[in-house]
Amino acid sequence: MDFNSIIDYIARTNLFNFVIFAGIIALIVKKLHVKDELEKAKNTVNETIQTSEAAKTESENKLNDVQESLSHLSNEIDLIIEESEKNSKLVGEKILEDAKQNALTVKDNATKALKNSTILLKNDLIRRASLASVEVAKAHIIEELSRNADLHNKLIDESIEALKGIKE
Repeated sequence: MDFNSIIDYIARTNLFNFVIFAGIIALIVKKLHVKDELEKAKNTVNETIQTSEAAKTESENKLNDVQESLSHLSNEIDLIIEESEKNSKLVGEKILEDAKQNALTVKDNATKALKNSTILLKNDLIRRASLASVEVAKAHIIEELSRNADLHNKLIDESIEALKGIKE
């Protein structure tokens, strides 16, 4: 056998093997529906890409919304601070007004208490002066009665007569 015939033989054998191998592969591909499976996989990848693009678009929209909100945030904060300052001034003025009213009420109550204390003090002084006057008068009467026995007897007689008048 010469070299060319060997190559010829190998080539025919390889060609025959290749044809059989290709036929088996074609049969397997047809039986396994590889084309359909590849198409399904392709569709799944396309759907995933579309879903991802939709999610990306939605995320970009949300990002734009957040960025827009953040751009207005400074103005909103300024408005809130301004409102808070106005409210705090109003509350401060109200507190000051209430404090003034309370001070006037305390002053009025103190004035009334002072007047009442003055009246009580005057009444106490009058009572003490009256008691002292009674004591002085009593001492004076006792002294007069001690010096003048007739006056003492006269007062006793008048008292008895007065009692008799009450009894009748």
